[in-house]
Amino acid sequence: MKNLKSKRTTILAIILIGLLVVAYKVLFVSSTDDLSVSENVTASVRVEALLQQVESIDFNLDIVKDPKFKSLKSIEIPLISLPVGRNNPFLSVLNSN
Repeated sequence: MKNLKSKRTTILAIILIGLLVVAYKVLFVSSTDDLSVSENVTASVRVEALLQQVESIDFNLDIVKDPKFKSLKSIEIPLISLPVGRNNPFLSVLNSN
């Protein structure tokens, strides 16, 4: 019986020490420097490729000179200006002082 409890205690102690070592490495050892450099490089490459795509856009404004475009008319209707609210919203509703 004591032998079984002793084995359990030893196994649990080893598992606990292993978990503490893993937790220490995860929390306190920073191996992200290597990853962040490679991530920065790949991000820079993606940004540069996107910038080249944006710079290569050619805005062709010949459509503005087309007679069909010039013949288009606006169908917008101006909004009716209606009074909204009171002139002085802080004035008492019943005008009592």
